[in-house]
Amino acid sequence: MITEITKEREVSRKALAECHYGRKILCCLLAYGTAYSFCRFFALRSGGKTAWMMLQNSTLLISSRDDFTGDAEAAVELSMFINMHQPFRVEGAQSLLSALRLTGYQELRRSVFRLEPAPVSPLFEPARVNTEPRLDDVYAILAEGFPNLIAYDLWLTDTSHMVRRGLRQCFTYFDMTAATAVYDYGGHVLIGQVATKTAARGRGYARDFLHWIANDLAARGKTGILYALDIRRSFYEEIGFTLLETEYVRERLSGAEPDGGKGIL
Repeated sequence: MITEITKEREVSRKALAECHYGRKILCCLLAYGTAYSFCRFFALRSGGKTAWMMLQNSTLLISSRDDFTGDAEAAVELSMFINMHQPFRVEGAQSLLSALRLTGYQELRRSVFRLEPAPVSPLFEPARVNTEPRLDDVYAILAEGFPNLIAYDLWLTDTSHMVRRGLRQCFTYFDMTAATAVYDYGGHVLIGQVATKTAARGRGYARDFLHWIANDLAARGKTGILYALDIRRSFYEEIGFTLLETEYVRERLSGAEPDGGKGIL
């Protein structure tokens, strides 16, 4: 059974804090609570097992420490939920995603890497790192790198809200490369939205910038991870990041609905 969560106390923060999917849900719950229609939370319960879900704009995120392998009833109910809401992207607990029966979605393989500290090149200029950039400047960089980035107004509303609450941080380097700590919770940081403007690609900015971020996190006693689709996996392997696991996400084949934006990265 899938039910919508109307009170924060209905959610197990301990369970959510155990994995990267859950920490992302938890940070959004801390930032927004349960009062907003664009960021809704649900619980899927079946056979004594529970999965926590967040439907934010056009992304559905699912977290569970329980194994739903072989649970046909949960798979059918979740498939119906997704087919009804039509999120652009579905990601999360693999034992649930692997059993989905969806139409109009493709399966994409994604790798999870741990950022590893490493020396930056002699050409790197730490003074050109901006840890409090204008969000308009960040979006301008991201828009060149991610065709599936959600609309500007949705991105700005979410990002500025999370930044003000200390749950997210944006970085730029030379105003040409951007990266975001999508969440920062309990010593765990998810780095995402890494992009370089077309005019500055090939200069090694992203490589040095990511090493600088890894070094900064390590100095603060934090562990950083990031996601990479297959087209970017070799880059992160080459710069020395550690492959932790491989997972799959579902992405709708058709474009985003006019009012929903595409996926949030």
